[in-house]
Amino acid sequence: MSPRNPRRRNRFHPGFLAADGVATGVSTNRIVGAISPQELAPLADKLERVALRSNDIVFEPHDPVRYVYFPEGAVLSLQTTMEDGRSAEVSLVGSEGFLGASGFLGAETYGHTALVEIAGSCLRMQMDSFKAACTSGGTLQARSMSYLRYLIAQTSQTAACNRLHRVSKRLAKRLLMIQDRVHKSEFPMTHESLSYALGTPRSEVSFAAEALRRLGMIDYARGKVAIINREELHSFSCECYAIIHREFQTLGGHA
Repeated sequence: MSPRNPRRRNRFHPGFLAADGVATGVSTNRIVGAISPQELAPLADKLERVALRSNDIVFEPHDPVRYVYFPEGAVLSLQTTMEDGRSAEVSLVGSEGFLGASGFLGAETYGHTALVEIAGSCLRMQMDSFKAACTSGGTLQARSMSYLRYLIAQTSQTAACNRLHRVSKRLAKRLLMIQDRVHKSEFPMTHESLSYALGTPRSEVSFAAEALRRLGMIDYARGKVAIINREELHSFSCECYAIIHREFQTLGGHA
């Protein structure tokens, strides 16, 4: 049976950071960072940089759509939670993309829970301003539409993966996807958070993680995971990682 999420999370209350760099196009988000200074100039005062803490809930289903979020250092998990509290991840979002796709496509409320997996900064913009900016075309619109295509590919592949592949394969895939976004071999991650993301009891996640450790692919201790042998982990992972990663690379993702 899938784990029941006790919802011991923090509702997001923005801690505002200095906006230096936004006006000049200096952002590690691949959408905002790709915009030319000329195109960015009228948007700069609409962007604000905020700090996201690990386990913050940025939004939940049925929250009214207000903002679009462009992660810079943060990595967020979009999760679906059932009425009985069971949850599973549908996609990961880092500096390659944005959160708020449902609002961009016309929804008045968010469709998933956005949970901060890796703390970091994030740019946000009022959704109405984002939509208006995209109507004029340009890099913002083109990059956003490209990301939406990737998001659809990731979500659909994840749905199949969750149904067809065993826990250890899915765990390997997810760790590789996190590393693609943080660009580090070691990052914070707990068995509890993996359990909710994978929709699998913590005991099964712990068993799978121990198997990967015995094979020399990963190590973990005190809420951190280290990828020791990425090549072997990639080979061990299910086919879904390679499929998703190919799409990720079209966005200029880190290999």
